Amino acid sequence: MISAIYNRLKKETVFSVTIILAVFTSIAFRTDLKAIDMKVVASLFLLMLISLAFEKYQLLNYISTTILSKVTSQRNIGILLIFVTAVLGSFITNDVALITIVPITISIGKKAGFDPLKIIVFETIAANIGSSLTPFGNPQNLYLYSRYRISLSSFYAAIGPVAALGMFILFILSLSLNNKSININVQIIKTSSNKKVFMYIILFILTLLSILRILDYRIITIFVFINVLIFDRDLFKSVDYYLLGTFIGFFIFVDHLNQMIFIKFIAEKFLGSPKQVFLISTALSQVISNVPTAILMSTFTKIPDMILLGVTVGGLGTLIASLANLISYKFYIKEYEGRNYLKFFYKINIIILIILIIFVILKN
Repeated sequence: MISAIYNRLKKETVFSVTIILAVFTSIAFRTDLKAIDMKVVASLFLLMLISLAFEKYQLLNYISTTILSKVTSQRNIGILLIFVTAVLGSFITNDVALITIVPITISIGKKAGFDPLKIIVFETIAANIGSSLTPFGNPQNLYLYSRYRISLSSFYAAIGPVAALGMFILFILSLSLNNKSININVQIIKTSSNKKVFMYIILFILTLLSILRILDYRIITIFVFINVLIFDRDLFKSVDYYLLGTFIGFFIFVDHLNQMIFIKFIAEKFLGSPKQVFLISTALSQVISNVPTAILMSTFTKIPDMILLGVTVGGLGTLIASLANLISYKFYIKEYEGRNYLKFFYKINIIILIILIIFVILKN
């Protein structure tokens, strides 16, 4: 039992480090549970449950296979998968989009006799960029949108041009895919329960309305929780509680940091301008990933649009810059050798990262 827990904690490195930091700093600093943003935690929990339901009842696979049945070449398949991944990432988070699309891509590659390496790398970038287009597309957006109470107009004014440029670059790069015609039989996967799918679509819409501050998140949280408890209580077993725990631990740790005088001094010295906030957010994301960076940076600056841009652009670059990057890599190396994947991944990510950094700096 202890050995199993230890091995799981080794796999959940970010969670383990966050909890250790939160506990260690609590020895010297006061712990205020009000520092935990319960709306973010609750909203993330609901999105996880509903995404798991969509997986269980095959809604996402139905959408993907229906679209794929219409294409006839490797390039068209790639472009279509990239687009679908970006759209799904906008609504069901980048992680879930990749968990759905990458296995389908690998399966198509095997049937058609080609290595889907390039397509999967492009899908991963599309998931990161596409998920940035909505306040609920990824955890960092959800957190920043809630913490700063960003308006939708301000949100899209900040993120729209960068996301548009990123997707345009990705489209141009995808034209390099082989245009050889292929003939594969894509079996359309049907949803396993139309009634349940409809119910979860309604719950999803209600959750989005609560995130957008149209409905009270507390009422919606209770409502969704009760429905899942009655109809699909098995979904609770599959929720990523380590991610939720990571958020809670980071809220506490960052609150402790905020009580340190020298940390405040450093923040005031190096986070004085919008460009500094953007560049440090981007750089920090490369090392600790963009979700913890969003929480950490938000404590020391009141320039939310620059943090938002920093963690969005910062999701590109290293394998750990966004946890979504690791998802695709793990799927790919189960079937293929990973060395070539990493070479191509870093090559493309660095190119787009540099272009977007220059674009943001010149624009601001």
